[in-house]
Amino acid sequence: MGLLNGGAASAEAVAVTRASLMQSLLEVSIDLSASPGRREMLEMVLTEARRLSGAQGGSLYVCRGDRLEFVVAQNDVVDLAGQPETLLGMSLAVGGDSVAGFVAASGRAVNIPDTFQLPPGSPFRVDRRFDAAVGYRTRSILALPLVAPGGEVVGVLELVNRVGPDGAIGPFDEPEGSPIGSLATVAAVSVHNVLLSEQLKQARLDTIIRLAVVAEFRDQDTADHIVRMSHVCALTARAMGLPADEVELIQAASPMHDIGKVGIPDSILLKPAALTPDERRIVETHTLIGAEILANPSNQLMQTACDIALSHHERWDGNGYPHHLAGERIPLPARIACLADVFDALATRRCYKDAYPIEKVVQIIKDQTGRQFDPDVVQAFFNAFDDVMVAY
Repeated sequence: MGLLNGGAASAEAVAVTRASLMQSLLEVSIDLSASPGRREMLEMVLTEARRLSGAQGGSLYVCRGDRLEFVVAQNDVVDLAGQPETLLGMSLAVGGDSVAGFVAASGRAVNIPDTFQLPPGSPFRVDRRFDAAVGYRTRSILALPLVAPGGEVVGVLELVNRVGPDGAIGPFDEPEGSPIGSLATVAAVSVHNVLLSEQLKQARLDTIIRLAVVAEFRDQDTADHIVRMSHVCALTARAMGLPADEVELIQAASPMHDIGKVGIPDSILLKPAALTPDERRIVETHTLIGAEILANPSNQLMQTACDIALSHHERWDGNGYPHHLAGERIPLPARIACLADVFDALATRRCYKDAYPIEKVVQIIKDQTGRQFDPDVVQAFFNAFDDVMVAY
């Protein structure tokens, strides 16, 4: 263990065994390197579908359980960039309450020449919430199911208001045998791949959490701490205005902040009393052990996890450990993790202490701003405080 400079020989032996195991598990199980997004492809599919059909607007939905969610939407009349809140609040139920919902439920295409003259007994209704919100008038609709290779409906392509050569709104042509049907197949494959990618990402994040729990399974309070602390890190990072991919990276990497505790003996880690100076020095080696487990990273996730594991006990004023880094020499993800780690440790019960009242925790954090904690991180944390407290 090249980074270890102290601690009892027995602790070092334990660290070698457990750290070796964790290194192997991580190498086999975790690779969250960024996968290319497909949103641009779906935008292109919708653009081409509108071009071929003459549609004034259109939307592409993804099925998530019993709901349909917007993925992309376009309209030549309405400025959709100015309507993000309207679109985000317009998920649809799978079923007959909307045209797209019916298509998702039935797997059948629907072509409506005039939405204001639906035939009696139609198995769906036209959802006009969007029209009402932005002052639009949907008259004709062509909605196609996006069917994955296995036969599952994974989304819906919906086109609205076909514009004829004279500029008038009229009905769409039937989609059978048209290029629109082929585009729907392309879109279905893309949506299917997006859903698979999301499932893989979630599965890998679950793996990270479980591996981190392996390091701390001896203390259930601490194992629960992993999930809460990761959530607080994400909220703080988002409140700092970091890009979404960096927020996601920090959330995924932070559960491994204490992975080096695999090398700390139970007699010290679970001691219900104050630690001796020698025991404290052994505990502090968990940062070095964690850095060795995560050393030589092959992707940005593991690099971020390594930075956090090594430096989340450094202090803004340089009085932390293991390398007495100060200020911005401490990697930002580690500065965020430092605050989230301390907040959760203070605000919850541990084997050696009861939970502090939130008012006391807040005062401690304020008192340590500029000393233990980066002032900018503290400001972002308090900006997100209402969301943070949902988990406490």
